[in-house]
This record gives sequence, C-alpha cells and structure tokens, in this order.
Amino acid sequence: MGLATLEVMQAMHRTWSNSKVRVNGKTRQMQWRDMFDIAVKWRRIADPDQPVLWLDQMPARSLSRGFNNHINLIRGQIINIRYLAYFDNILDFIKDRILVYHGAYNPRGLLEVRQALENVNKVEDLLPIMKQFNSKTRDGFTVNSKVPSMKDLGKEYDGFTITITGDSRDADDRGADAAVPVRDRDADAVCNLILSLVYYFCNLMPLSRGSSVVAYSVVMGALMASGKEVVGRIPKGKLVDFEAMTTPSPESFSKTAKNWMNLMSLPVWYQSLPSVAETFPSSRTMIEVLNTDSSSHCPKKS
Repeated sequence: MGLATLEVMQAMHRTWSNSKVRVNGKTRQMQWRDMFDIAVKWRRIADPDQPVLWLDQMPARSLSRGFNNHINLIRGQIINIRYLAYFDNILDFIKDRILVYHGAYNPRGLLEVRQALENVNKVEDLLPIMKQFNSKTRDGFTVNSKVPSMKDLGKEYDGFTITITGDSRDADDRGADAAVPVRDRDADAVCNLILSLVYYFCNLMPLSRGSSVVAYSVVMGALMASGKEVVGRIPKGKLVDFEAMTTPSPESFSKTAKNWMNLMSLPVWYQSLPSVAETFPSSRTMIEVLNTDSSSHCPKKS
C-alpha cells in the first residue's frame, strides 16, 4: 500500500494548495471519501480475491437484513490470537458498560454488581456473574461502545458491539457518524484532525473488509502532505482499527497513535516524485507495478 500512501500524499498536497479536486470531468471540493477512495482502489488491486466494497453502495437487497463486520474473539476453546493484546481492554470496557447499565436501571444493586466484577479477570467469567443479577442474560448479553461526536458536542453514536454468549465472544461494528472541520494549519493540530478522521472511520467501518490498512495508508499519506513522515512502526500485537474501536475518544486515539508514529520532517525529495495517478493511470498499469520484482532497488536489511 506504499503507492496508495504516496498517491494520497500527492492528492492532499494538491488539495491544500488548490482546495478542489477534479472527478469525472467536474471540479469540486475534496471530501474525506476522496482520500479513502484512493487507498481503496489500491487495496482492491493488491488483493482482487477479496472484494473491498463501500457498504452504502451495495445493492439494497444485500443490506436488507443488515451488514456487520463480525469478528470471533473466543469461540469455545479457540482464541483469536490476533486480538489477544486487546482482551484486557475489552474486559475493562465490558465491565464499565455493565456498571453504566446498572447505574441507570438498577442503582440499588450497583454496589453488589461492582464488587462481583472486581473478581472477574477473564471475559469467560462474565456471563456466570451476570446471570446472578439479571435473568435475561441467561443465554448471553451485549454491550455497545459509544463514540463521541466532534460535530455535535455531547452527542454519542453507537460504535462496536460485544456479544457474550455461552460459547463465543464476538465483536461487530454498528457505525458512527461525525464531521471534522479542518481549519487549523498548526502541524500538531492537523495531525490530530487526521487521526480523528481515521478514528471515526475505524468505528464506522464503512468497508466490507480492509478498513485497517486503508485507514493507515490514508493517515500516512495525509501526514506526509502536511510535511511529516511516519518513521515508527505499529507495535507488535497492536491493530489500528481495534486501537480506535477500544479507545473512548479521538483525543486518546491520537495520543496513542502519535506515540507509535515517531513523526519526523518529510524529506524534500518526496516532492519531486512523479505523480502516482499519472504514472499508473489504469488497472493494468497498477497490476503491472505491483507484480514487478523491485528487490534489486530496495536496500537490504542488515
């Protein structure tokens, strides 16, 4: 997705200079989706066996019963180790939402629930505990995350949902909505706005797959357009989308992500690179470059 990142950088640089883009022969203001469409285009070409679709552009009949990005965290004895680093965060999140629920609907029993949850150290132990306090949780229960809006302060939208049942723990995304105004040209403020956009994108999960790599490609490209280069690496076991989904606010996500990124000033020579969009204007040229053996041009790791 390196070429996707470069194309996002070049598109954003042109936009910040001109504030408009040309789409289908017409000139208009650039929208957040235009950035992500660039990364989506490359993600589709990079792995054509996995269709990457915008959910709102899918046929109505395909969405008539709803569409969720569904992830099994634990099913029976099988643990999804890809998300293992987030199990403690998810457990704390579930405990917090349970306390919020009982605080609103069972205030008299809140202290007893709180004491019971203090002894829970594994997600698997939550269901037996909850059965003691609510007969409706006999077969399982769900909790939703809340995503704060930057447009309407104080308003929250549903984020992802955790489902606890007798044989599995699942996470699926419901969606979020927010608008992020971009006015401040200060480097750190721009960085925070870019990361907040990705925070909402990851919680919204508007793609059928590939949201994480698309989001991070946009982050890197937009930051490069602002004059910053990401030289750090995502820590082992961490995932961009899950980091955003398990973080309570865009500010917290921005703080965490910037610790990973180790931002440095962008080298000047990036500005002299040829246009990615003009160099690879068709699907054929994109496929050709992705299948080119570039090992002889890349520095070997020591």
